[in-house]
Amino acid sequence: MLLEACVGSYEEAKKAEEKGADRIELCDNLSEGGTTPSYGTIYLAKKNLNIPIAVIIRPRGGDFVYSNDEFEIMKRDIMLCKELGVETVVLGILNRDNTIDIERTRELVNLAKGLKVTFHMAFDEIDNKIEALDQLISMGIHRVLTKGCKSSAEEGKLVLKELVEKSEGKITILVGGKVTYENYKELSDFIGCKEVHGSKIVGSLK
Repeated sequence: MLLEACVGSYEEAKKAEEKGADRIELCDNLSEGGTTPSYGTIYLAKKNLNIPIAVIIRPRGGDFVYSNDEFEIMKRDIMLCKELGVETVVLGILNRDNTIDIERTRELVNLAKGLKVTFHMAFDEIDNKIEALDQLISMGIHRVLTKGCKSSAEEGKLVLKELVEKSEGKITILVGGKVTYENYKELSDFIGCKEVHGSKIVGSLK
């Protein structure tokens, strides 16, 4: 089981590695669901951590429909992540009808070539999950972070189990949403997932 620790600072990233995290999702502003951390934070994490780092590419909190300027910010941040050699970028762009913005998402995936790409919990806003999963697979996205479209993975575990079955190993279902070191084993046994995500996946980082 791969444990991805969602962290809101460089110090939390260090603590998560010390406590046994297998990968870091590096963010700022976790109270808003996570936004892109600073260049300095990414640089130092990459320099001093010995586990893979996933960096969220999200210019602001709120919805996942972005202006042209916000989209340009996302592209520039992906280029910085490539320069710094992080393993993964985490992104998600939707249309106003809560479908995947295929054109823009594909552009970001192409820009990130050489890195892995996770589509984040914007996925949980989408109505037709199976169609969306197929779209992400066709774009070459490596994993999707989801809580099963509910308020937590526990509540969404039936949907998560279905997504794992439908993925057929073509994309990794990264299970998040109030997943902790206390409940991930039971949840993963039921869902059949191989990767879990949470801010307390290896215990408290405060």
